[in-house]
Amino acid sequence: MTVTTRFAPSPTGLIHLGNIRTALINWLFARVNNGKFILRIDDTDAERSRQEYADKIKHDLDWLGINYDETFDQSSRFDVYDKRFQQLKDSGRVYACYETAEELDRKRKLQSATGGKQVYDRSALKLSDQQKKDFEAEGRKPHWRFLMNSERVEWDDLLKGKISIDLTSLSDPVLIRADGVPLYTFTSAVDDIDYKVTNVIRGDDHTSNTAVQIELINALDSCNITFAHHALLQAASGDKLSKRDGVISIESFREQNMEPLAILSLLATIGTSNSIELKDNIQQIIDEFRIETISTSPGRIETDLLNALNKKIVQGFSFNDVKDRLANVDDRIDELFWDSVKGNLATVEDVKSWADIVFNEDKIEVEDKEFIQQALSVIPPDPWDENTWELWTSEIKQLTGRKGKELFLPLREAFTGMKHGPEMKQLIQLLGREKILNRVNI
Repeated sequence: MTVTTRFAPSPTGLIHLGNIRTALINWLFARVNNGKFILRIDDTDAERSRQEYADKIKHDLDWLGINYDETFDQSSRFDVYDKRFQQLKDSGRVYACYETAEELDRKRKLQSATGGKQVYDRSALKLSDQQKKDFEAEGRKPHWRFLMNSERVEWDDLLKGKISIDLTSLSDPVLIRADGVPLYTFTSAVDDIDYKVTNVIRGDDHTSNTAVQIELINALDSCNITFAHHALLQAASGDKLSKRDGVISIESFREQNMEPLAILSLLATIGTSNSIELKDNIQQIIDEFRIETISTSPGRIETDLLNALNKKIVQGFSFNDVKDRLANVDDRIDELFWDSVKGNLATVEDVKSWADIVFNEDKIEVEDKEFIQQALSVIPPDPWDENTWELWTSEIKQLTGRKGKELFLPLREAFTGMKHGPEMKQLIQLLGREKILNRVNI
């Protein structure tokens, strides 16, 4: 049997690092097992789902290099869900319920006040045909619950080991809302059967839901799925990640010009027994993936780590690696320019700030005018090379008696307008003799 995994986001907002980590784990598991990775868009909730978010999910995956072998929208499968639901009706595994949201809330409050289990009491099973007709005459439409027969569901979790869930502590789940819309528990089970999913790998917040789905799948077919539940990632604060946290969305990192490999390197190692380190390429991530290394304790997203990984990637790029991207920033940037400034960049696009410094024609106001006049009096003739700066500053030192910071800092500020930056021996080659003479305002 072909190993088949799936990633099933709801298109109700931007996906974040936690969502992508789940996608990555499923994708890696499929790839190392020569299997199949499916992207399923869970868009049955028409009120909250947006096509723009579905498109962005696909764009985020494509940008990261997480390719899927098949994709489908749940909204295209309502006829399938209807047939499977009829199967459950015919076997007596679903029942109609007519309580309003307010009535259910009162029941829960009463159960809480009396110390009872806060689960649905199955009172709908006792309704007579006449009572049902009376409710429908009032304009009530039924929602449908799945009748769980087992007291306990157990499975061998690929990450957490033996798991046993007491189903009597859970309410019979609603499969179909009163408006006829099928809910996640049901549609997910049906899709996993139909698409022959072999491995469901998801966050441990789904553990109790897995027990229900195993019971449901067995009512429809037979459950041959291996489940694995990983700990969720947390924000640096320890809080749960949320789609509402736009600052950690994949789109936000793309807009910040982060490198996909930096994100993948972080997510492939965070929350595992492996050290966090930059990978050479995505194939290395595949080759090194072992699901058993994933910890059952939550990992925390430290953006400083991500920034450090990104910086390392950028500073390792050759000119040819980024030639096309640099052309979009400023087509005057050449190999010498890139090699001179890349050690000071956190993203490739940060090169623009140095292009602005090197190529602008604005005058730079000089504070230490007497010293700069002395320096310019011994400015070397063209052509300039990598030895020019050392020869020039040696002569300035001899002439003025200055050394160290008192020598170098005023020169950097006068020629670039900055207190920090790339090595001056490289930077002055970019600027050139004429530009330095023209831009220094003394």
